[in-house]
Amino acid sequence: MWFWNRKGASGFSASSTAEDVTEGIDGSGLTAIVTGASSGIGAETARVLALRGVHVVMGVRNLEAGREVKGGNC
Repeated sequence: MWFWNRKGASGFSASSTAEDVTEGIDGSGLTAIVTGASSGIGAETARVLALRGVHVVMGVRNLEAGREVKGGNC
């Protein structure tokens, strides 16, 4: 599977992570609403945006799962 690591014009490949893509980005002062943030790609999106300093509003149906993703008390 050599093509997974083959970088495109953007400098990223199919194996690039969200952390790779957002490296060096300062999201301070930004707010994002992430729906489906209690699992899957929504949870990963919320995690990486928060890592970059973005204020994240998580839209979830399952509050307990949302609390687990947040990592603290809501």
